[in-house]
Amino acid sequence: MIKLVRRTAVAAGIAALSLASSASWAASYSYDFKTFFDTSTALDLLDTKTLSYSVASLTIADITGGVQVTLTQPTNAFPSKTGGTFVEALWLAGPNGTLKLTSSNTSLAFGSGYNWLLPQIKDAGYTYPWNIDFASKTFAEGETTTLTITGSGVTAAAFSKAGTVPMIDLGNVASPYTGLLGLNTSVHFIGALASTPAIPEPATYALMGLGLVGVAAVARRRAA
Repeated sequence: MIKLVRRTAVAAGIAALSLASSASWAASYSYDFKTFFDTSTALDLLDTKTLSYSVASLTIADITGGVQVTLTQPTNAFPSKTGGTFVEALWLAGPNGTLKLTSSNTSLAFGSGYNWLLPQIKDAGYTYPWNIDFASKTFAEGETTTLTITGSGVTAAAFSKAGTVPMIDLGNVASPYTGLLGLNTSVHFIGALASTPAIPEPATYALMGLGLVGVAAVARRRAA
């Protein structure tokens, strides 16, 4: 019986040590879209405003071979024309990969994808190689859409590096945000990082493994 306990403890300790040294942890980053660029006047293009509520939220999470992108637009109080606001585009800074829409409530516009040669340069100089356009007035308030981006080096952390923020184009907006001569129909919101992944420290599992090995050693000594 003691031999069985010893062997089991040793095997568990080795497995824990192996896990601690080679594990790849899944990460998830969440963003709130509260800050927007006010384009209500010709001289106000870089002026940002922050709301007390969020017009959208975004989660970028690791999956096998890439990331899942989940974007939600709740019912909001932002000034809009008939029909409420619509998310017209999502811009991301991250590595190239294969884009796939996995929800059926909306559709992608022609040309959506990665463009390293002509990245989108938006308000305040933010640059986005990923330009994900949604078909006109398909991403309404109260809806959530999900996409996946897969490929080599595509991770949630790669899309959430310091100095990069996601941005959305919120359309069908109303006065006073219709710009000079009332011709503007959308405003841009930047996402503020709301939560970062709670990643277990590999050292924790290493210590657990060492503890199990210690138990095995004690069992062996007593059996001698």
